[in-house]
Amino acid sequence: MSVPAVLPQRRILGLIFLTVFMDIVGFSIIIPLFPHLLKHYIENEGAVGTLIGFMSTAAEAMGGDTVFKKTVLFGGLLSTLYSLLQFVFSPIWGALSDRLGRRRILTITLAGNALSYLLWIFAAQFWVVVLTRLISGMMAGNIAVASAAAADVTDEKERTKGMAVVGIAIGLGFVFGPVIGGLASSVQFAHGPVVGSFGLNPFSVPAAIAAVLALLNFLLVVKFFPETLAPDRRASADAKRPSVFDLATVRSSAVRRTSFANLVYQVAFTGMENTIVFLTLALFAYSPRDNAWLFLFNGACMIFAQGLARQLVKRLGQRKVVMLGMLIAAVAFVWVALIPHTLAAEDSGAKTSFYLGLGLISFATGLILPSVSALVSLYSDSSEQGRNLGILRSAGSLARVIGPVTAALLYFHFGSHFWVYLGGALLMLPAFWIIRGLPDPASESTSA
Repeated sequence: MSVPAVLPQRRILGLIFLTVFMDIVGFSIIIPLFPHLLKHYIENEGAVGTLIGFMSTAAEAMGGDTVFKKTVLFGGLLSTLYSLLQFVFSPIWGALSDRLGRRRILTITLAGNALSYLLWIFAAQFWVVVLTRLISGMMAGNIAVASAAAADVTDEKERTKGMAVVGIAIGLGFVFGPVIGGLASSVQFAHGPVVGSFGLNPFSVPAAIAAVLALLNFLLVVKFFPETLAPDRRASADAKRPSVFDLATVRSSAVRRTSFANLVYQVAFTGMENTIVFLTLALFAYSPRDNAWLFLFNGACMIFAQGLARQLVKRLGQRKVVMLGMLIAAVAFVWVALIPHTLAAEDSGAKTSFYLGLGLISFATGLILPSVSALVSLYSDSSEQGRNLGILRSAGSLARVIGPVTAALLYFHFGSHFWVYLGGALLMLPAFWIIRGLPDPASESTSA
């Protein structure tokens, strides 16, 4: 396969890694800030006649009698809004990149992201924050386009390697982004003038870091990123891009079942991921800076699991590693669910128990996600690997739409985390049962 760029494959994959990593870091900077960011706008702008005032009134009518319950609900809605727009627009940007080239679409989406973070710096009112999430969600096509670029420069035998580069960049981005956001939140710009809805806010420093990263990423693509899709191949790249709605048309029943099990698992995981910063606020009165260390701990657990998974796969195979991960996750979800929802901030025993449960969930995820991707690849014919992996990623994107809003509504309704985490444990049962019923991939059986 010929690469339509003069740069060697390894360097192009390195640029893809850097582009995806910087994009995810910028996006995830806001994650540890959500409870305090939403509380700021509710308390400072929650009057009649404003967007958040209207939302607060609606939340109170639904039983949202505390600021905390409102922040949980609004955080879930904002996360779901972003994920829904990403789910809708990501295939659109991918299809446009098939026609216009990867580099051109990357520059457009990265410029849009930079604009959204620039607006966040000056978001004196809540509706501007919502606008930034709208723009960012609509421009969230970078991962799909970067994955397509990785596919452009790898042949079928190396396709998994190209997808792994994107996957590792996403994983590391979600480790470092929340850490940077949490630490940067303790620094504030001097208050400047507010003009209408625009002016500095307490979270302008993390926003500025995200904006600088997006701008640097844009310049990196403009200056160094080559076009990986040659003009003579663009006419043939006009096919419909795979989505989770194409799951029923996949020939391999093993691929269909694996993708559905992944969807179920990720609904549970993304629900936990969305509510974790609200739970730490409720249990331990955590600040964004405290949450930064929690995310670093979770990331370390996930990276450790991914390293260990290689050794476990040699002994157990990919399918049994996924099953092991789901069993660990089920136990960990129950463990966290049983932690009382009202604790003293200095309760070291409860904090140790909490970290153990969250660490095990992250460890389980580090086992599950790479092995699920490997299973889909192993169950697929060489001619269908790209399509089937695209459907798997689309299933994960749909889970990010369902998981956050479902978890937020449960937390909002019951006022505690118990049903969120017990629900996560219960979702492990059908996911585990589906994987248990799968055959071991033929390639593993023949190499064993």
